[in-house]
Amino acid sequence: MSRTINLSSPAMPYLLGEPALVLSKLEGEEAFSTLYSYTITAKTPANPLIPWQAASNVDLKSLIGKEMTIEMELDGNGLGDVRSVGKGTREITGLVERARYIGRDANQAIFEITIKPWFYLANLTSDFKIYQNKNVVDIIEEVFSDYNFPFEKRLATTYPILDFQVQYGETDFNFLQRLMEEWGIYWFFEHQDHKQKLILVDHVGAHKRSFSTAYHAIEYLSDEPKAGEEYITQFQTQETLTSGTWVTNDYDFTKSRADILAMDSKPRKTSFNDLEIYHWPGDYDQPDIGEHLSRVRIEERGALGSRAVGSGQLRGIVCGANFELKGFPVDKANREYMIISSRLTVAEVDQLSGGEDAFSCESSFTVQPTTKIYRHPQVTPKPKTNGPQNAIIVGPPGEEIWTDEYGRVKVRFVWDRYGTNSESDSCWLRVSQAWAGNSFGGIYIPRIGQEVIVDCINGDPDRPMVMGSLYNNVTRPPWDLPANATQSGMVSRTVGGGLTNYNGVRFEDKSGLEQYWEQAERDMSRLTKNNETQIIGADSVLNVGANRSEVVGANYNQDVLGTSMLAIGAASMLQVGLARSVVVGGAHSLNVVLANATNVGGANMTNVGGFNGLAVGGAHQTAVGGAATLAAGGPIAIGAGGELILSGDIVKIVGKSKVIIQGGEVHINSDDCCGRKTGNGGGAFGAFASLAGLLPLAGAIALPLPLPLLPIVVPPVTSPPDPTVPPDPTLPPDPTLPPDPTLPPDPTLPPETTAPPETTAPPETTAPPETTAPPETTAPPETTAPPETTAPPETTAPPETTAPPETTAPPETTAPPETTAPPETTAPPETTAPPETTAPPETTAPPEPTRTPPGTQTPPP
Repeated sequence: MSRTINLSSPAMPYLLGEPALVLSKLEGEEAFSTLYSYTITAKTPANPLIPWQAASNVDLKSLIGKEMTIEMELDGNGLGDVRSVGKGTREITGLVERARYIGRDANQAIFEITIKPWFYLANLTSDFKIYQNKNVVDIIEEVFSDYNFPFEKRLATTYPILDFQVQYGETDFNFLQRLMEEWGIYWFFEHQDHKQKLILVDHVGAHKRSFSTAYHAIEYLSDEPKAGEEYITQFQTQETLTSGTWVTNDYDFTKSRADILAMDSKPRKTSFNDLEIYHWPGDYDQPDIGEHLSRVRIEERGALGSRAVGSGQLRGIVCGANFELKGFPVDKANREYMIISSRLTVAEVDQLSGGEDAFSCESSFTVQPTTKIYRHPQVTPKPKTNGPQNAIIVGPPGEEIWTDEYGRVKVRFVWDRYGTNSESDSCWLRVSQAWAGNSFGGIYIPRIGQEVIVDCINGDPDRPMVMGSLYNNVTRPPWDLPANATQSGMVSRTVGGGLTNYNGVRFEDKSGLEQYWEQAERDMSRLTKNNETQIIGADSVLNVGANRSEVVGANYNQDVLGTSMLAIGAASMLQVGLARSVVVGGAHSLNVVLANATNVGGANMTNVGGFNGLAVGGAHQTAVGGAATLAAGGPIAIGAGGELILSGDIVKIVGKSKVIIQGGEVHINSDDCCGRKTGNGGGAFGAFASLAGLLPLAGAIALPLPLPLLPIVVPPVTSPPDPTVPPDPTLPPDPTLPPDPTLPPDPTLPPETTAPPETTAPPETTAPPETTAPPETTAPPETTAPPETTAPPETTAPPETTAPPETTAPPETTAPPETTAPPETTAPPETTAPPETTAPPETTAPPEPTRTPPGTQTPPP
């Protein structure tokens, strides 16, 4: 075969005006989605004028990276005859990837040159780069924009937008190759006008027949072809057993209960055509995407089932072109095919005589019917992350927290050199939480500027997830370490606040200093839906800076085993909706600095088991809207510092035994009584006047009218004494009522008697039975002094005794010495003793046991 083959390049060196390199042999292969490679053996011109030293030192470096083109002339009539090639020229163009000197042949230097497509350059660069919100074609175009070479899209499919795709340390070639393999895009090159154009394809209709009409149909001929004629001399069809169904699945957390399983079946008409491949994860989150990916994969398997290989002296068999086979013995094989790969070998042939250069040509190829779509096998691996990696939380300027409805965040990976520290640096990353349930669990949203540790689901760099946070030299722990290594806990930060503005909880585990500590930067709310128990082993301090409100829905019990003190700086109000009971095991003191008002809407009863005293510094008034009763189990004494008035429509004085009225002057129905001069008759009687008409009364009342603050003593019911005898010495003293309301009780023992033995309180009794005159005695019985207690409990009357015998007057006594408290008797509990006072004015009060009527020193004879 005599053909002209030329080798050219814009960077071709020259020797003596001739191209320094002349093609001697060409060998190479092209295939779908494969970087072709052609090896050229070239010699320097066979010009004897070119020194071999010059020929051997051709500048090869100037060729590296430059385009080089091989042109092969196709002879023939150009009429499309299957027995002849069409007129024209086939080109093969590529970048010089390697050139080397391999030896000499006489005075000719021999070189070997390898050319590859411009897409090979993508194998020489790698990157870590993020692509967001782009489909696969957008990503391809963006990467191709870094290479100034032509490409063409012959695509029929609309591809979905991908949220997040990462070129994870891959070469540009591997990154794009695996994307195109996954989505069903393949590519090949067309060579024309000394250029190499990459063609992107995803359907059969994108392929064309050869530019030479002679290669539109090629005849099969097993005999040795004649010179100048091209045939297919070898052709082998084949059928292959393949899988019939592809099933894939994945997970979308936004539709966590949805079934997004996808499958596609294209069984061939063979046995075992129902074999199924299940793939996980499917790398999708939408069912329609899963369906597309499943269809691509099963179409890849189906195309493997019907392919053919062939060979012949065919210079025009080009990868990516279609042709029709004719004359093959298997009738079904005579059809249109798509060339998915081709291999070409062209070599110089020595001639015995002069003329055009002679070359031999051998070609082999792989085809599949144009009724089957080609899908390139998914053989380029997707990189996997080797473990956790670091990232920094990012967001819009001016924000401290940037998240979405799922608590996701944006990050800038430390390997991302294209990041801008903004919310556009990544997709939304889910954040791993310690516990995540339906509206319950833990939630910690990393904040802008924090360092986090990121891992990827299934090692897929397209599916990153925040696993936790890390401290560094900028974001430091909340307390100094290692000084506080025994402390653990959680401290937040107020948005827009400083180092001291936070909510926090901390545990101190240092031996002897164990502590649980918490702080609420502003408000704290706590809800306990059932019981709550709090046990404090030692002290508890509560300090409320403003108001405090406490509402108890049912009972409230508070036990203080020691002292309880409540100090209120302003007003206090206690409101009880129903009954209230206060039990004080010891003394009770109430000190009101100003006014005191008690309002009882119903009945009011005060029960005092012992002494009861009422001291009023000013006036005292008791108003009773209905009846009033004053009853005592023992004597009742009423004293006034001035005038004592009993007033009423009817005043009745009843004594079961007798009534005694004593006074310096006693006026009954006197006009000038008490200076009032009402004048209804009556008269006055002296200090020793006897009211015989009152003797039958049931009791006696002593009214020490002229003496202020002396009590009225009501003795038990006895027969009245003889008018000539002194007042009944058996009248017991009032052991509980002091002469002055502000003083403690006076001593009750006479000067010449000793204190009675310590006894308990006398039993409660009613008035003693009526008796006759008592026998003569010299002194009252030693039973009237109260026991050595603060007040005799439950005593309202003296012990039962008979009347003492008639006696002469008791020895004259003067007023008792000034005292602040009775012997062996302290002031009422929880109060200080009243101030020291003198005896009541104008009185020489006798001792309590023989309280003598005022104005007398000795009884009458």
